[in-house]
Amino acid sequence: MIKCPFCGTTHVANTLFCSECGTYLLEDDRRGTDPLGTDEIGWVGEEEGEGDSSAFVKGTGPLAVRLRIGDNGREIEATLTKAVHLGRLDPASDVFPEIDLTNDNGLEKGVSRRHARILKREGTVVVEDLGSINGTFINGKRLAPYLPEVLHNGDQLQLGKLLIEVEMR
Repeated sequence: MIKCPFCGTTHVANTLFCSECGTYLLEDDRRGTDPLGTDEIGWVGEEEGEGDSSAFVKGTGPLAVRLRIGDNGREIEATLTKAVHLGRLDPASDVFPEIDLTNDNGLEKGVSRRHARILKREGTVVVEDLGSINGTFINGKRLAPYLPEVLHNGDQLQLGKLLIEVEMR
């Protein structure tokens, strides 16, 4: 049996997504393909000898993320030791995100209760839309639900109409 880390619902083994909240359940499974060696390939538009393969060392990267939220500029710093969920608090539905955006006009700006999550995967910080109604955007580009997208220092994250500036620590 697999227990959902977000809502606690139990599912049969090898279930991919929680039927209650939509959380990806095989997060720590580490299934995936091995990346190509960066010293053997080039990137589009990169001249030979220009790449810096040290940025791709596994296990390195930011330890925390600082978020500057909305018009009032409220700042929150969250460590990246586990997934950080963003959304609106709703005790009636048993939703308690690590970063509650209710007091940042979350409801009025279209933030879902379970909107997105930020986590660290193999040295890179990624953000994942959790099937929100009004979408999650990085620098104006809408993310596909449940597909992690790399988050960089200085990016502008948008949940619905709520703008969040990202700073890696």
